Amino acid sequence: MTRAGWGVYEPERDIEGSAWAREREERRAGVLAARAAFEARRREGADELRAELWLSAAPSRLVRAAAGRAGVAPVQLLAQLAERVVVGEDGTVSVPPFTPSR
Repeated sequence: MTRAGWGVYEPERDIEGSAWAREREERRAGVLAARAAFEARRREGADELRAELWLSAAPSRLVRAAAGRAGVAPVQLLAQLAERVVVGEDGTVSVPPFTPSR
């Protein structure tokens, strides 16, 4: 600053320092965006449910047959089935008729 004849520091005249500051702000914005994306994925993940389902032979055959006719994997059929569950006021659980999709 002394060699350049500056009496006080003037950021607008400091080309190198201004470039560093811009790069630092860009990195900071990138880190904040990555963190926000991570938090969004984490929140979405909290709404998911992973389950392992064991069916006896007869229901298992029905699920496999229905999935085969629809051209989807049994797990996809069960997921679509679960998405359509309706719980009545009395606590009964039902699924309206639907055609599985790929």
